[in-house]
Amino acid sequence: MLVKHIVKQGLLLKNAGALSRAAYHGGHGPHSTMNDLPVPAGDWKEQHSQKNAKYNAALITGILVLAGTIGFVKSSGLIHFNYYVPKSLD
Repeated sequence: MLVKHIVKQGLLLKNAGALSRAAYHGGHGPHSTMNDLPVPAGDWKEQHSQKNAKYNAALITGILVLAGTIGFVKSSGLIHFNYYVPKSLD
């Protein structure tokens, strides 16, 4: 019934143009070219070293937080790590 209504009213044909790619994007305006891309500038090695130092600091901070968390949980007795086979209850 819905399909008959759509076909009767011609809604499918009316909306086909609005859903096309050209109508969605406006169909006008300047096209992008290779000249619109950003141009690299500066020393890549210096930028790489700065980023790498930041990433290494984040990695070391994460490792220290993990080690501190495991140490705190072990010392508080909240979790038993089961290092050894449990003794028999008999």
